[in-house]
Amino acid sequence: MQRGKVDDVEILSKEPISNSMYIKPWRVNYIQAGKKKIWDYMINHDSVAICIYNKSSQNFVMVKQFRPAVYMADVNRNEKNGVAEKVPFSSGITLELCAGIIDRDESPDKIAQSEVLEETGFKIDLENLELICKFRTAVGTGGAIQWLYYTEVDDSMKVTEGGGSEFEGELIDLHYLKLEDVDAFINDKDCAHITSGVMYALSWFLRKKIDKK
Repeated sequence: MQRGKVDDVEILSKEPISNSMYIKPWRVNYIQAGKKKIWDYMINHDSVAICIYNKSSQNFVMVKQFRPAVYMADVNRNEKNGVAEKVPFSSGITLELCAGIIDRDESPDKIAQSEVLEETGFKIDLENLELICKFRTAVGTGGAIQWLYYTEVDDSMKVTEGGGSEFEGELIDLHYLKLEDVDAFINDKDCAHITSGVMYALSWFLRKKIDKK
């Protein structure tokens, strides 16, 4: 069956929610330095992300997908500023590392292995995953942990087309960044559609791996 396009989108409605499978809003009351305070936050899933370098083609394998939260943030910004111009759906398409939430009882590296296959079509062994670091995300609203990995693949490891899980409603396009273009890419000031994980992982690669290529 032919896949649809990531920017083929129609917004039907928006409404506040009180129950979600993925995020749960809470409020904590606490005392800091003798002063009572409150903070609203979300309980959400920890996650993994994987920086993938293809040795055969000498490029990085990334993913592009429509992020409703990104799109609606632009819509809300226009509404707040009285801008009548319709926000193009392309504004909600982000360039990201292959990634996924930890929503089952498996180790982060096993989740990462599954996500690489599901999203990009490359079948990797666990020993080919190198942990770059783990860090906190959205510290003002969530504080979940993300495990960031690096892996190298070659064309012989490509076993499916990738594109994400149709069962989960994912619609993912693959994006390839040439090794020779990395330095210019991470120094481009116009990067609002790119996640911070991409920029960090590529900067790490230039520091740790580039002299070995």
